[in-house]
Amino acid sequence: MKKTVLSMMICINLLSAFNAEDLKQLKEEDECPMCDLSYADLRGIDLSMSNLRDANLSHANLTNILAHKADFSHADLSDAIFERANLKGAKFVHAIVKHVNFFEAKLWKGDFSNALIDRCNFDESALGSAVFENNDLKNSTFKGAILYKTIFHKNVTGVPK
Repeated sequence: MKKTVLSMMICINLLSAFNAEDLKQLKEEDECPMCDLSYADLRGIDLSMSNLRDANLSHANLTNILAHKADFSHADLSDAIFERANLKGAKFVHAIVKHVNFFEAKLWKGDFSNALIDRCNFDESALGSAVFENNDLKNSTFKGAILYKTIFHKNVTGVPK
């Protein structure tokens, strides 16, 4: 029985591990399009101007990162943690943004156009001049969020009041 449980734990860890070469590439080149960084612990690193288009960042911990003008377009950010992250001008165009925690994140001028947003926590975040277009925000929370000059196009449902 112990061997079965241990084997299952090893398999789960192997299936959920990010690609170490992809992490090395990101740190050395500030870009890693189409990389697998799922479950990676990226807390506190500088990803400013990084190209992470089409990357898998699901379940990644990006707490306290600096990512000015980073490009997360078409990336899978499901279950990622961006608490207190500084994401000014970051692009989330066509990204999968499901169950993402943006608590106290700075998202000024962030672009969420055509992003698949569901059950996200934008509480206490700063979304001034951010752009939302073709999104469904009904299941996301914005308690205490700064929405000064935030652009919600007409095709956005569940716009916070």
